[in-house]
Amino acid sequence: MIHWWNIDVGDSAADAVAQAIRQRKISQGTLSQEFEEALAKQLGVPYVVCTTSGTTALMLAFIAAGIGPGDELILPDRTYIATAHAAMLLGASVRLLDVRPDRPLLDPDILEQALTPQTKAVVPVHLNGRAVAMDAVNAFAQKHGLLVVEDAAQALMSRDSKGRFLGTLSRFGCFSLGMAKLLTTGQGGLVVCHDKADYERLQKIKNQGVYNPSVDKHYALLAGNFKFTDIQAALGLAQLDRLSARTAHQRAIYQTYRDGLTGVGCLKLVAVDIDAGELPLRAEYLCRDREGFLARLLEHDIQAISQIPSLHLSPHLHANGQFPNSIVYSDHLLTLPCGPEQPLERVQQVVAKLQTICKDLPAW
Repeated sequence: MIHWWNIDVGDSAADAVAQAIRQRKISQGTLSQEFEEALAKQLGVPYVVCTTSGTTALMLAFIAAGIGPGDELILPDRTYIATAHAAMLLGASVRLLDVRPDRPLLDPDILEQALTPQTKAVVPVHLNGRAVAMDAVNAFAQKHGLLVVEDAAQALMSRDSKGRFLGTLSRFGCFSLGMAKLLTTGQGGLVVCHDKADYERLQKIKNQGVYNPSVDKHYALLAGNFKFTDIQAALGLAQLDRLSARTAHQRAIYQTYRDGLTGVGCLKLVAVDIDAGELPLRAEYLCRDREGFLARLLEHDIQAISQIPSLHLSPHLHANGQFPNSIVYSDHLLTLPCGPEQPLERVQQVVAKLQTICKDLPAW
């Protein structure tokens, strides 16, 4: 079976975790701080705060910005539902916008449609490493006095056309370290910020309201336990030197599919601009008969997956409006086998098989 995702942290990561445990570096401590500082250097930002998941990273950023009951956040309809849940768990609500017709991203040109007196923030999502037009989003936010929080869960090491890392172009940027990511700590997430006061507030929010529990004796704000662990940090630190190779491999996978499937009429590539610096995390295609296509691949021991439903289809989000662009992705988007350690020869096998088994499926 060729699985849809393949990542291997390697023996060095296993050894690093074992060493951390032997040294009793288990909960949040010096390794967590080292990992945060290493990530900050990697992304070219002054501060990184690691936490339990990408969802929690968004929640920490929202809490730090004072988002709560009565506030509204503008989101694209195409994102993982965690983007919405992170706000709603704090009592805020979300207003969804259709994505661009050419890319499943927030369209800055229609942000005005979702603006209300309750709007507090805009949350652009760099889905699959594709760059939202951040200069336009930031200009809109500045004009209306809004916060911007980037959801870069799928965009670690991806850049925009100006060479800037996605997730570093606003007050807060949030990333995931889950399994299906470029860098994984099993579960985990991180918040990028640029201001020391924001950094210290984030550290307090994830640790019951205190920056250093052995020194601070006053719980100054409502907070929780969202701490990272040194075990996770050891796992992450051991993979940092593989980021460059993984980045190159992800691009190679994308190019192999792009070049090899050009003549397969039932599939349409959802493009990522690798020449401009965008880094595709997944190999995404549109297919009219998606379920038939996925079933046919399984018959040949190839696992692909359908992608997430659009948010407006979730009744508890109480969405209003029309989403014609978004629904195309909801109904037809799929991911072919990929991942940082997916052997390129397996990708080539998938390409060769698709060139022969899908000729009778409806063309896109």
